Amino acid sequence: MNNIMRRFSLVIILTTAVTVISLRAQAPSAQKVSFEVASIKRNTSGLANGGLGPRGNRVTATNVPLKTLLLWAYTPEKGRFLTNQIIGGPDWISTDRFDIQATAAEGAAPTSAVQMRLMMQSLLADRFQLKVHRDVRDLPVYNLVIIKSGPKLSADQTPPDPRQAFINFASPGESSGTLPRGAMREVQGPSGTTLVGTAITMELLVSLLQGQSDRLIIDKTDFKNLFDINIQFSRNMAETPDATASLFTAIQDIGLKLESAKTSMEVVVIDSVQKPTEN
Repeated sequence: MNNIMRRFSLVIILTTAVTVISLRAQAPSAQKVSFEVASIKRNTSGLANGGLGPRGNRVTATNVPLKTLLLWAYTPEKGRFLTNQIIGGPDWISTDRFDIQATAAEGAAPTSAVQMRLMMQSLLADRFQLKVHRDVRDLPVYNLVIIKSGPKLSADQTPPDPRQAFINFASPGESSGTLPRGAMREVQGPSGTTLVGTAITMELLVSLLQGQSDRLIIDKTDFKNLFDINIQFSRNMAETPDATASLFTAIQDIGLKLESAKTSMEVVVIDSVQKPTEN
């Protein structure tokens, strides 16, 4: 994932609670809402990058697969929604990519994010003949736990400015400057990545981990103190042939561990879907 997409993912993660979500809270109202105008076209550029998001009363999606559209459409107002919470469907929902321009009625009042997502659900049902139902399944998750002596406490436990709780991405040759307390820097080099930070919160670290995981990460540490971090890891979740640790392994050097577990989570199950006709 390139830096732009990673920043985009982390912004979303940092603004939502890492919890087991309830999709029922976003059940469609009795009156169906829909876009007034919508254009769907297959994207055959072969590029890997894409984007999706609302702009005013319009939703624009560029070079995204249907699974990404589903993730956005069914994400609740509060909470998170992960790839493994979309169950079923043919292979093409992850491989075929589409461009979408969808606009609400002209002159209508500003459309909320929840309404936009409901409109996207209607659009997918209409143009992709999508039929889904909600269910509860036991899904794999990671529990973040403390091992050994736990993270290295920061010398200064004074709460940092919450506006400084960000992750800075840099290359080895870049002039990165001094990081404020509460922030982390990820330096990407040819042999791996270095992550440093002073007086950071467990919430910020969980956000970084979640951005690299397709499983929900549940913080079981109950760790409220500020800590320092300085670790090196590969850019892959798995171990590399040269024995460079993955991020999930490297965090054990600071007294943390991700343990596989399962928990009941609500899912969206695809009953049927078809490729759309273009316009």
